[in-house]
Amino acid sequence: MTDKLKVISLFAGVGGFDLGAESAGFEVIGQVEIDKKCQEILRRHFPDALLHDDVTTAIDWAKENDLIGKVDIVCGGFPCQDVSVAGKRAGIAGARSGLFWDAIQFAQEVKAQTIILENVPGLLSSNEGRDFGVVISAMADAGYRHIEWRVLDSQFFGVPQRRRRVFIVGSTRDRSSTPIF
Repeated sequence: MTDKLKVISLFAGVGGFDLGAESAGFEVIGQVEIDKKCQEILRRHFPDALLHDDVTTAIDWAKENDLIGKVDIVCGGFPCQDVSVAGKRAGIAGARSGLFWDAIQFAQEVKAQTIILENVPGLLSSNEGRDFGVVISAMADAGYRHIEWRVLDSQFFGVPQRRRRVFIVGSTRDRSSTPIF
């Protein structure tokens, strides 16, 4: 039997990505979440996962916990406030949505083979679509050259609400023969 794929979730919230990862047979080894109430929930439901409170210092945390080279997947829904059509549309350069850069750097530093990002569909139109281009380019520049994305709606996956989100998956491996979506 092979080892389970190891996952670290950034912007973990109350563990949505983490629950999905565990359901798929993966092992959640770490989580990064700044909100104290969410941290309480994560500690209760994922007692064996390492927990850190700030994505901007997560690389140092990963080094301190000897996680470099031991992470297969980094996932997370980076803040949407600056790209949402409901916001001021500061874009990927905004203080909150700009945390995307920390997520990319983290995934690259821990040598994760796959990164999975999630955000609102407004990311696709932010700054006339240029912000989405920046996201894709940054992922490719970080070594995640095999990239796919789709807008998915939770109502079609057993959730009793309409919640459209863009999911972006980047891999360091050639996935051309086996599409992700």
